Amino acid sequence: MADVHDVAAALLAATGPESPMKLQKLLYYSQAWHLAGHGTPLFDAPIEAWRRGPVVPEVYRRHEGQHEVHSWEEGDPAGLTGAECAVVASVVERYAGFSRHELSEMAHEEEPWRSARGGLADSEPSSAPIRHEVMRRYFRRLTSDPETAVAEARASVGLEGLVVSADAVAAARAVVRGEVGADEAVAQRIEALLRS
Repeated sequence: MADVHDVAAALLAATGPESPMKLQKLLYYSQAWHLAGHGTPLFDAPIEAWRRGPVVPEVYRRHEGQHEVHSWEEGDPAGLTGAECAVVASVVERYAGFSRHELSEMAHEEEPWRSARGGLADSEPSSAPIRHEVMRRYFRRLTSDPETAVAEARASVGLEGLVVSADAVAAARAVVRGEVGADEAVAQRIEALLRS
């Protein structure tokens, strides 16, 4: 398992200077995609569901008050394995083009952050940890084939003690096949429920 400071150093070596908020989101996505792809955490430092999105407090304490982070003296990118470097490179390729605010908004829309906050308003403070298993399941579904994604989503809901109707499963399958957008599928399901 990598040290979170080595991951932060590797991210900054790849992106150049970043805002502290963006560095935090890149750490979160590195952890999430490593969990999705390898089933294990990239680093062991906890990630918490703060107001502006996921934050690694251990890293936050070291950059608190800075407007821009140029490098990470506490870490060394050479401390990462080839597979860990590949995850970091993939995250940089996928997310570095987004602003810190866009990354924060994206994280706010995703299940791991929302689940950890348990219904708190976005403006409410929280130090609730974001669970590895929730990150792993959520991000793994993003790379699954449509049928696997639907089955995993259905199983996840089942773990909460809920039952998914056949109509809801059919709507989910239509979304993952690209036949209908998620918003349209939800609108159709609400309309059907109101008619019944």
